[in-house]
Amino acid sequence: MPTLNEYITDTRRLLHDVNGNFWTDAELTSYINEARANTVRDSGCRRILQTHTLSIGVETIAFSALPQGSSTLDVLNINLYWGDSRWPMYYMAWTDFNAQLRFWQNYNGRPIGFSMYGYKTIYIGPKPDQTYTVELDTVVLPTPLVTGADPETQIPDPFTEAVPYFAAYKAKYQEQSYGEAEIFKQEYTKEILGCLNSTFTRRIPSVYQSGY
Repeated sequence: MPTLNEYITDTRRLLHDVNGNFWTDAELTSYINEARANTVRDSGCRRILQTHTLSIGVETIAFSALPQGSSTLDVLNINLYWGDSRWPMYYMAWTDFNAQLRFWQNYNGRPIGFSMYGYKTIYIGPKPDQTYTVELDTVVLPTPLVTGADPETQIPDPFTEAVPYFAAYKAKYQEQSYGEAEIFKQEYTKEILGCLNSTFTRRIPSVYQSGY
């Protein structure tokens, strides 16, 4: 896996600035960390299992309440711990979830489904009838690389290949070389799509529900 220095070197090669005449390491480090975050947003490649405790009668989970806090971008799957078992909860589109699992206002039971509403809020249903622990499969933003020797341990191969292209795009855009910036942006998109073509991220739908 590349280090920050290797990211910088790859970006400089794309920019034809191997001697550092036009961009400082500090500038490129900023662009590279932005590129890393953007790579995760566009691909969902950094997945982390997080645990959370459900409280009786509470139907929402704020992303900020999770161990990774506001760095959490999305929730792909949720497992409910019940006895010695993990029960996968069904993902439901909000319209179906609202109609089927929120119908009875005062009903509490074992949660079987979840949905997303608004930004960074998870709804679960039915509302818990006791305290449960859940395991969430989440997409989480990477923490910034700071020193040149810092290794890339958060973004898996081959998604690291996209990072220098987005960093070069930011550098050229800052320079107001918009035509060259657009070329790098297109190359970044190609890299992301190439990686996604060989990966699949699925939620578990109910066989009794319509597709989503």
